[in-house]
Amino acid sequence: MHEQEYIKLTLLAGIYILLFTYEQYRPYFQQRKGHAQHSARNLFVAVINAIISALFMVIAISQTSQWALENNFGILNQLNLPTIYTYLIAILLIDSWQYAWHRMNHVIPLLWKFHRVHHSDKDMDASTGLRFHPIEIIYSNTLRIAIIPLAGVQVEHLIAYEIILLPIILFHHSNIKINENLDKLLRIIIVTPHIHRLHHSNIKKETDSNYSSIFSIWDRLFNSFTMRSIETEFELGLGEKYSAKEWNSFKGMLAIPFRKD
Repeated sequence: MHEQEYIKLTLLAGIYILLFTYEQYRPYFQQRKGHAQHSARNLFVAVINAIISALFMVIAISQTSQWALENNFGILNQLNLPTIYTYLIAILLIDSWQYAWHRMNHVIPLLWKFHRVHHSDKDMDASTGLRFHPIEIIYSNTLRIAIIPLAGVQVEHLIAYEIILLPIILFHHSNIKINENLDKLLRIIIVTPHIHRLHHSNIKKETDSNYSSIFSIWDRLFNSFTMRSIETEFELGLGEKYSAKEWNSFKGMLAIPFRKD
């Protein structure tokens, strides 16, 4: 495993613990019960997904990116740029792909069947940012194997991107209350908790918006940005049919894509 992977995991764990603690003292959604149990279920799924992702990173993605480098294949490998600019372009390329891929997961019915495991969590908190069906992780990483050589992205670029991405994902999924002026300032550049809470709203028009992962600019560029006052009340999740305990257990989460609505 790359040294950067250890750094990424350590950073992720530290930020998660901070957010989990802050969620207890200054939550946006009040009077939630069973926070620890809810988080534990989501984190159990996250551990399984981390193992799957690590296998792809170490084996398939690493080999594919190395092949592209050795054969001078892909956008970044065609450019003779200083390292810092290569990293910046790589991060923008990956983040734009994340936007497009996220949007596809909402538009294509088969992909949505699996992605709704993430959206079915009506008690969204930092752990929700890591709650995905393992099959979604598999096909997401599989598609990455095709995209990476086209972009000329190296494993080091992916790790750098994820070191930025993962803390922001935890942050914008977290159930923390922050000042609206601060949220407004941050959302000029990055996805904030309020931006992403609207994406997890149980109103379909809002669910099908705010797809960005790190940089909020993609939604503004491609006309998918939604905003309303941070003080307005709304509910998260996909409605009452997914709020039952059976669909939020580990077994239930795995079964959601195969449920007939």
